[in-house]
Amino acid sequence: MVMHGLMGSSNNWRSLSKALCKTGRKVIAVDARNHGASPHNEHMSYFLMSDDVLRLMDELGEERVTLMGHSMGGKVLMTLALTHPDRVKNLVVVDVSPRPRPASVTPTTSAYLQSMLKITSSLCDTTLTSLSQAKQHADKILQETEQDVSIRQFLITNLEHINGRFRWKVNLDAIINSMPELGGFPEFSQQFTRPTLFVGGQNSNYILSSDIPRIQELFPKAVVKHIDNAGHWVHAENPHEFLKVVKTFLLENDEERPCKG
Repeated sequence: MVMHGLMGSSNNWRSLSKALCKTGRKVIAVDARNHGASPHNEHMSYFLMSDDVLRLMDELGEERVTLMGHSMGGKVLMTLALTHPDRVKNLVVVDVSPRPRPASVTPTTSAYLQSMLKITSSLCDTTLTSLSQAKQHADKILQETEQDVSIRQFLITNLEHINGRFRWKVNLDAIINSMPELGGFPEFSQQFTRPTLFVGGQNSNYILSSDIPRIQELFPKAVVKHIDNAGHWVHAENPHEFLKVVKTFLLENDEERPCKG
């Protein structure tokens, strides 16, 4: 099972999921609550979202799975592995560590979340009729707080036109209200003792050398690797090397399974 990061969706992992499926494994990409096609809910926490994944596993009849999650999704799946280790074969965590990051992440994230709220209000007052026009309008507003065009484009993928109205696929209010918790990570004393891979981007600061002791404390069989020429979206910025590292880990630690989707 694969889970995206904050403001993402399962669509972000479509091509990589197909590539992993070609190795003979069944791949299920999951939308977190308040993201993608999943239901909106005012409550968000890593325990709640990990329980969502467990319920989905039960509905699909999946007793034990390998988990892979990016950023927020990585924290969700670390939580699941630490609370229900009997349901997890192996774990891949993409560019995030089991430590709180509110000081370095929340201000920037909060800024573009507020910009997205501003876009919601401004689109209600415009005469724009096409999604492409609305996306151009949204991009101009996002430029006030986010200079990276790739991040702006990533955020704008959440904009949709339904029943004559422009809206965000994500539940902005719930995400904004939950940012203090989403920027943190729960405290755990238990361990996940199955094989675990942490994959970071060499140009990212989400997995630092100072994080290694905590990683090894919670995940004693963890291996940490960094991918060159990649930042926080390591799987999108250097997909070839990312897939190479993940496939090697799976080949060494997981059973191959027939591909069903």
